[in-house]
Amino acid sequence: MADPADLLRAWQDVIKQLGSALATPLSGQADVVNQVLGPLQRQADLLEQAVQRQVEFEKEIIGRVLAPANVILDMLEQTSSAMQAQAKAFDAAAASFKRAAEMLELQASMLEQVRRSLRDPVGALRSGAAAAGGRAPGDEG
Repeated sequence: MADPADLLRAWQDVIKQLGSALATPLSGQADVVNQVLGPLQRQADLLEQAVQRQVEFEKEIIGRVLAPANVILDMLEQTSSAMQAQAKAFDAAAASFKRAAEMLELQASMLEQVRRSLRDPVGALRSGAAAAGGRAPGDEG
């Protein structure tokens, strides 16, 4: 399909050529030339207005057709940003949980030592003295 602007230019070119062709034989009769070319020029002007309206209409239609797609793209962008923020928050939470797990391990280890000490107080004293490099009380050897 031909571009409307091309059709309009072709129409205006025809009017100019016709005006040039009529100008020489009818050199003294400007009224006749104007009577012939006037309506043709008016048609060209109307055609130009119609083409401009058509272009504006098409732009508006395309804008309306693409509006939902633009909304979807905006929503995707916002969703992506929110997911990135959530990922950062989960990373921070994971680090906190790791530290909490390490602390719980340490507490469990300490409780295990306390439990062993309460079950075998003498053994705990001996292992404590051995670890300190000394002798346990009552150990005279």
